[in-house]
Amino acid sequence: CGNDRLIRWYEGKEEGEIVVGGNGYGNQSNQLNGPTDLLFDDEGNLYVADCDNNRI
Repeated sequence: CGNDRLIRWYEGKEEGEIVVGGNGYGNQSNQLNGPTDLLFDDEGNLYVADCDNNRI
């Protein structure tokens, strides 16, 4: 069970900001289903391993 979303927290803030997901689990482009890992490349692009959807 989980929220299937990634949240960015800024130092000093009491609330985070949803970066990706948060629209229920599923396989649409704005949904995640089992995010397990993330990576930023040298250009700042974010990649998310979406395990249960078998995609990055």
